[in-house]
Amino acid sequence: MDLNRWHRWLYVAWFNFVVTYRNTTLGPFWLLAGPALFVVVLGGLYSHVNTVDPNVFIPYLAVGVILWTLIGGFVTKSTTVYQRNRAQILQGSMTLIEITVVDVISILLQFLHQLLIVVVVFLVYSHQLSIYAFVSLIGIGILVANGIWLSIVFGIIGARYRDLHQVISAIMRVAFLATPIIWMATSGRGQALGIYLLFNPFYHFLEIVRAPLLGMPISITTWIFVLSVTIGGFVLANQMHRRYARLVPLWV
Repeated sequence: MDLNRWHRWLYVAWFNFVVTYRNTTLGPFWLLAGPALFVVVLGGLYSHVNTVDPNVFIPYLAVGVILWTLIGGFVTKSTTVYQRNRAQILQGSMTLIEITVVDVISILLQFLHQLLIVVVVFLVYSHQLSIYAFVSLIGIGILVANGIWLSIVFGIIGARYRDLHQVISAIMRVAFLATPIIWMATSGRGQALGIYLLFNPFYHFLEIVRAPLLGMPISITTWIFVLSVTIGGFVLANQMHRRYARLVPLWV
């Protein structure tokens, strides 16, 4: 990819990010309102319910909630990515891959904007970061990579079957409660919890970013799972793009 193409993609993604809030008073800062209220208002309550020290739980909650906005954004928005860009597809001004990359960058910009909440929480609770925290950058890179193949796969399926968006949205609402975000994985005991977490994909993708930031180790099982899903996802995306990309303009 040449630099001019990347510059164009970044410009379009930034424009889409800014124009969404052009008629609001606070602009993009509205992105901070929901997660900030969730962490501030419910952080103390859930720390009491989980019987965990607020100094430990609230940073854990803040990182989890903000990461979920990134993961949830990739999953749910991928189902409508080509429908939302119908004009560009029919005009031929952008390829499906370009539309996918721009959409992923737009979601990433929102996530980077919301990271301010995590910074504030870490400062308030005097959470110290170590060099190990830089591993989280690798985790974010892996999340973005998965966002790309998800957008291709779910984008194609969603263009053909419009109900996919409703199904995925319902699944993600349940997944939020079923994933260690408002509760801590260490708060349960027994082998059943370990087996459950082993087969919860969202837990593994959260851990590759959250664990380094909180100074906790990442299990080798998590790395194997995440890398396997990433590689397998790109293989699937490549096959689906080669077979169905030409049909997407007919479906949207």
